Amino acid sequence: MNISYFFIVLLCGSALQYSMTGEAPSNPEFTKFKPVTTIPRGDYSIARLDLPAGLGGKAEPLFLALRDGKLVNFWFVTPQAGDLRIHLEESTISESEGRINGKLHLRIDKKSAWLTLDLQVKDETVTGQYSLDLSATAYKPAGKNTTGLYEGKVNGTYDTKLPANDHLSRSSSWTSFWGTDLDMSGGQQPKLIVDLAKARPVWRSEAYILTGYGNAPDSRYFWRALTSSNCGGGSSPVIFDNTVYITFFRPSTQLNPVLSGNPYWERKYQSMEMFEQEMVTAGANKREKNWLLNHFRPVADDVIVAMDAASGATMWITVMPMRSPNHQTHKHRGISPVPLVHGDTIFVPNLASRLYALDRVTGKLKWEYRFDNGKIAMQAGSGPANPSPLYMGGHIIWDNSGFDPVTGEKKWTVNLGHGGYIIPWIHAGKEKLLSFNGWPKQYLHCINPIDGSVLWKQESPFTLGDRGAPLSTVVHKDMLVAPVLQKKGSSVELHFEGWKLLEKGLEKAWEDVELQPDENVPITVVDGRAYFLGRMTIRCLDVVSGKLLVERKFNKHGPGSNPWLGVVADRLLFLPEGQHGTAELTFLDKNLNDSCPVWLPKNTATTAYNSQPIIYPVVDGRLFVRGGDGIYCYDLRELAKP
Repeated sequence: MNISYFFIVLLCGSALQYSMTGEAPSNPEFTKFKPVTTIPRGDYSIARLDLPAGLGGKAEPLFLALRDGKLVNFWFVTPQAGDLRIHLEESTISESEGRINGKLHLRIDKKSAWLTLDLQVKDETVTGQYSLDLSATAYKPAGKNTTGLYEGKVNGTYDTKLPANDHLSRSSSWTSFWGTDLDMSGGQQPKLIVDLAKARPVWRSEAYILTGYGNAPDSRYFWRALTSSNCGGGSSPVIFDNTVYITFFRPSTQLNPVLSGNPYWERKYQSMEMFEQEMVTAGANKREKNWLLNHFRPVADDVIVAMDAASGATMWITVMPMRSPNHQTHKHRGISPVPLVHGDTIFVPNLASRLYALDRVTGKLKWEYRFDNGKIAMQAGSGPANPSPLYMGGHIIWDNSGFDPVTGEKKWTVNLGHGGYIIPWIHAGKEKLLSFNGWPKQYLHCINPIDGSVLWKQESPFTLGDRGAPLSTVVHKDMLVAPVLQKKGSSVELHFEGWKLLEKGLEKAWEDVELQPDENVPITVVDGRAYFLGRMTIRCLDVVSGKLLVERKFNKHGPGSNPWLGVVADRLLFLPEGQHGTAELTFLDKNLNDSCPVWLPKNTATTAYNSQPIIYPVVDGRLFVRGGDGIYCYDLRELAKP
């Protein structure tokens, strides 16, 4: 049975609840399909320490987060490769009566490390001693100190009440994959730093978020799960009302791994005895062995997390058991679901095109679409047609249907065939939807979002191809701008076209010259300027006329695999490469000049893969990065301390 593509399973067994380590402690009340919402209790505080020697022997900050006096999170504030991420094994660190002390057992690529702290807290100031043993890990340096053993004095701060300056403006948001205004823009910003290297680290999320596709295990090399844990998909964070939301999937332990007859497993291990011996040779512990076995579980739980945007503290976690395919792969080439926040509800899609409506304050499930409590039949293919649902015409738009946002009642649906990527279009003050459907012949439908009626249908005059091109199509006012990919022998040619949207169809306005494509061809439109990302080239055209405004060819750090370009006030935030596990960022001005050097964020790295990048929202001067083990927040405001 090929579990990567199609399976039908009957559901049984007991379930497990999510924790910050990525492992699942037992919860007898959590069974089969029942959604479970957990709200953490206890005060949340953050200790920010300055280590004279941290990972690799270099001076760096270390952040510790404590919930009700016990350690729940840590962050060595330095760039970390995906395969060298640091997992928590166990901790005795706690705070009591003005002291923070204890020992932290860490695991790095199947090797153990230890951090010991003995600290005093007085008037929110921290002083004391630490020791760090990295001698068995890859962080052991090659310089004078080759032992990887460090100890000495530390100092820092201890925040039991978060600084008011860290709270976001209530009016600022990024509520969907495309942002609140559906234009990859975070809206108005305070005055920002010019150089991203001066970004102030603020927090790592209390919740552990499983890694993205970019450096996830694949069935061809599934044993990488011993290091990286399991994949959780390619969702981006969204932000509303000083709250950050993220969704991911996690292998469901209610069903056993499918090993017998699996060619990937049997090619590596001929028997369980051989597997156990290999685990001993690799130095893997019980948790790491379970991560490897999780790779082959047939279904996954969907996890939705709400966290405080000022601290990263978890506000609630809701788990929807066994609703997704366990799509464990490095090379996901489809669409990754991203939530939509509207009003008092967060609408969360999943890889099987299901849709959940949760109370955004409490995390309680309001309704869900397309779920059968007796059987799951799912295909782990390209995922849904759209990353996020849309709100138009008073309805939540999903799966070529319009839903009542309060009750979940399906008010209308249109059967348009294969596909269904939907783009909003506001014409003469009226809301409309454009849907691309059909294969191999493709049609563009214009739909009334109020009742689902088809206003017009036109055979697509261009071929969108298979490289995420529908996702790249953009509507700006009454102009549709699309990438056109055509196969010419063994190669692919790319150019962009502009089409005037009329009452009854499309009318071609302009066609640009050829641009060399990569594996993703995104378009970002701002101020009537359309930015096209080809291989090591960005070209900017006037949306209405197609006139070339500016073009830049890069020698290095140019657009590569799965790049992204966002809008941040008077500049652009540029992700040159968002596919192979490392996510560097830089600022460009709107004429494509460098505003700062390329910056590698100081956290564990991850990316999505082929056709949809992970988005990095900048909201009220704060940058939110999905790392390989959590969400990370950086302050980009000019007045922020470095």
